[in-house]
Amino acid sequence: MMLNNESSCGTTRMDNFFITRDFDWQIRRSSHLDRALNIVAKRLGMKASTAAFVDGLIYRLSGFSFAPTCSGVSTNVEQRINMFHLVSQTIAYNVEGDLVEVGCNEGQSAVLIGKILRGYNSSKKLHVYDSFEGLPATRAEDGGLYKRGDLATSEDILRTNFRTHGLDLPAIHKGWFDDTLAQELPAQISFAHLDGDLYDSIMVSLKYVYPRLAEGAICLVDDYCDTSINPNGWNYLPGVKKACDEFLADKRETISYLYSGAFTHGFFRKLA
Repeated sequence: MMLNNESSCGTTRMDNFFITRDFDWQIRRSSHLDRALNIVAKRLGMKASTAAFVDGLIYRLSGFSFAPTCSGVSTNVEQRINMFHLVSQTIAYNVEGDLVEVGCNEGQSAVLIGKILRGYNSSKKLHVYDSFEGLPATRAEDGGLYKRGDLATSEDILRTNFRTHGLDLPAIHKGWFDDTLAQELPAQISFAHLDGDLYDSIMVSLKYVYPRLAEGAICLVDDYCDTSINPNGWNYLPGVKKACDEFLADKRETISYLYSGAFTHGFFRKLA
C-alpha cells in the first residue's frame, strides 16, 4: 500500500516491508506441523483444525501459552499489517488529533506506530500508557488466561526498544488507566490502540478515549474476538468483547472484526 499525503505531512511514499524486516517474523516449526496435519486431513476428506491440539502440546512441553502459529512475541504479521493500514488511513485523510496506545507493555506495537509516523513525516505525537506493573485484578468475564501482575515489564525496556529502532520516544504515561487517562490524554485523538486485555481495563479505556476521538478517528481493540464470525478464533480474553459491546450498545459505532491470523482484534471508526 502506498499513500501520498501532501496536505499535512508533505509528499511522501511509504512502504510496509519493515513489518517483516524489523521484527521477529520467523515462523516456528510447530506452525508447519499444524499446516501439514491439516493438509493431510483435507486430502482424506476431513475437516480438521489441529491448532488447539498443537497449542496445548507446546504449552505442556514449554509453558508458553501463545499460539505457535504467530510469528512474533505477542503480535503477528497480520495484526501489524492491519495496524499499518489503519494508522496510515488516519494520516492520509488528515484526521485531527494525536495517537494513543493504552496498554503498551514493551512497545512492540508502539514502535510500529512510531515508524509509520516517521515514514509519513507526521508531526502528530504518540502517547503510550501502561502501569508497567502488570495487569490489575481480573474478574470472571476475563477467563483464566491471566492473573493479577501478569505481563509486568519496565519502562526502560520500552525506551530501549524505541532507541534500537532509531525512533524518538513517545510521551510515556506511567500509572493505572483510571488515573492517567482521566488527566493525561491529548485533547483530540486520531488513532487509538486499546490493549488492556481485561474487561475493566478496556471499559475504562473506552470511557476516556471515546469522547476525545475526532471525526473519522480509528479505535483498534486488541483481543476482540467474535466467535459468531470465527468460531475458532483466539477467544482467551472474552472480557474485551464484552466491554466493547456493552460500551457501544447505545452508540452509533459498531466494531468490525478483522482477520488477524492466530490472534484477534477489531476496530471502529468514530462517526460525526
